[in-house]
Amino acid sequence: MSTHFSEKFKQIRKASDLTQDDIANIFHVSPQTVSRWETGANYPDVEVLPHIAIYFNITIDELLGTDTIRSEEDVKTLIRDIRNLLNNGKHKDAVTLSRKAVKKYPLNAALYYHLVQGLTIQDTTPEFEGKHKDEIIAINKRLIDLLDYKSSLLHRTQLLQFYAKHGMKEEAKQLINTLPEEIWYAKEPYIGLVLDGDEWVHNQKNRIIRAMYLLDYLIGGYALQSDDHKSNIPVQKKIQCLKAQLEIANIVKSIVDDDDVGTHLEVSLGNIAIAELYAKLNDIENALKHIDTAVQNSMYHINHMDKTNDDDGGNYMPWATPRNLPWLLWEDHLTKTVFDFVRSDKRFVKLIEQLKANSQEL
Repeated sequence: MSTHFSEKFKQIRKASDLTQDDIANIFHVSPQTVSRWETGANYPDVEVLPHIAIYFNITIDELLGTDTIRSEEDVKTLIRDIRNLLNNGKHKDAVTLSRKAVKKYPLNAALYYHLVQGLTIQDTTPEFEGKHKDEIIAINKRLIDLLDYKSSLLHRTQLLQFYAKHGMKEEAKQLINTLPEEIWYAKEPYIGLVLDGDEWVHNQKNRIIRAMYLLDYLIGGYALQSDDHKSNIPVQKKIQCLKAQLEIANIVKSIVDDDDVGTHLEVSLGNIAIAELYAKLNDIENALKHIDTAVQNSMYHINHMDKTNDDDGGNYMPWATPRNLPWLLWEDHLTKTVFDFVRSDKRFVKLIEQLKANSQEL
């Protein structure tokens, strides 16, 4: 409280063109007392505060930062509620709440971030695809303007990917030119050279995890986006890429001792993608093998993720549908015609039944 008061008091004193000596005379205290108020070493007695508030025509709450504290708590509650809606696939409700929140706090970057997350999820659904394009672009630009350059990089890359998705290549190229030029000459790969002890260990683990996610993004894009970029990569090569993704996650997990690396959600979706590629090759055994792995990982996921979706939204993971992972696997993936050749197989039927039996809303 004293820190907020000191900053606010100094601001209103200077705005009123008063010296510390002037304040001392007005409120019958010593200049040294006024100085301590402004450095945060002390703050006025309770009986003096109303006189200060009346003199400067502001409320005591404004002086002490009570309104600021209330606002911070309100924003924290809003973010928690929005995250929980996004976690549960209720993106329409999340967007509605986010829009109200940014109207109330128009300078809060975190609220804009969650609004754009909800809108971006909607953009992946047939019902909303393309409908919020202009709004998503405008909000990302707003975030870039609100934040310093380093903090804005996430939103620059998000906007860049969104431009590319919607075929806005010229806008994407312009935005690329605002990003750092070369990863190898950046601070991140080399900061460990100047650290020691636990700080060094923590840094190295974090750098390894971040490098894994970058490699995961590049390998996954190479395997799954080749058709979009008119590049005819053989199906077997795509399978090798996706298997490499999963193996890299396992290796990193063993290095950093972190169960969150290569989560069961990612393993499940990765294996279902591999199964689909094997299905294109009419390889029934490998297709079934990877479907089974996807199903078992989805069981683990629902037994842990759903139960940890606590009130604080701590396991923040935007989810495009209120359906849980087993439901998503059988309805969005295993109903594809590519799996028709294996649909009558007893093993496939059993796996579908297991998924359906565990399908429920989040």
